[in-house]
Parts: sequence; C-alpha cells; structure tokens
Amino acid sequence: MVSRVQNAGLARITSLLAAASWWLQWGTGSAAAAAANVVTTTTTTEARVSATPAQGTTTVTNDKITFTGTVTAAGTRAITEVGVFDAVGSGSPPTGGNMDVYGDFTAINLASGDSIAFTVNVTFS
Repeated sequence: MVSRVQNAGLARITSLLAAASWWLQWGTGSAAAAAANVVTTTTTTEARVSATPAQGTTTVTNDKITFTGTVTAAGTRAITEVGVFDAVGSGSPPTGGNMDVYGDFTAINLASGDSIAFTVNVTFS
C-alpha cells in the first residue's frame, strides 16, 4: 500500500503550523543538517525572537510554511545556523522547547548591533 498526504492535507498541515507561536534562534556552530542537530550558542546574550509564520505555495496551494524574524547581534558574531522553536525557552542563552526546523549555512559575519533577517521555508510535498 502506498500512502501520501493529499493536497488538502498539505494545506491543513501548514494552516495548523501557521496558527501556532514560533521563535527563531541563531547559532555559531555548524554541522551538516541532521535530524538530531541543535543550535550551538556560545554566547550568553542572544535571545530567541518571535517568528512570523505564513502559508505559501511552491507546487500545490499552501504546501509551504515560511517563518520570518530578525535577530540583532549583541556582539561580534559569525552566524552559521538557525533553528525554529515551538517555545520561547528560558535562560541565557535560551533553552527549552522543541527545535522543529534546523538550517546551516556559510558564516555570516555580524558586528555588534547588526541585524539579520531570517526567512526559513519548509515545503511539504
């Protein structure tokens, strides 16, 4: 038997995700994206920021969820990863909640006070 999520199911999944609260947190570690990755924060001044979720379309109507948010550096950083979390967390740096999406990339160097706007796209197909 072959099972798959139908187009209406994709839209329902992204609709439910868009209705929830989400947070972004960056990190300075780096590893190939894997299911068990965590965001590595070596600083004690970075906070999670609220992320704005929105449905979008790649191939089928509402088969994509996009999370956007802007983080401001409290010091010089070489940012190499970002995570999307289901809770604001606690502590400094924040911990707790589940990281549901992880992305790594080539270092983006920031000076203190610089901001970076993240757009994280997840497509269901």
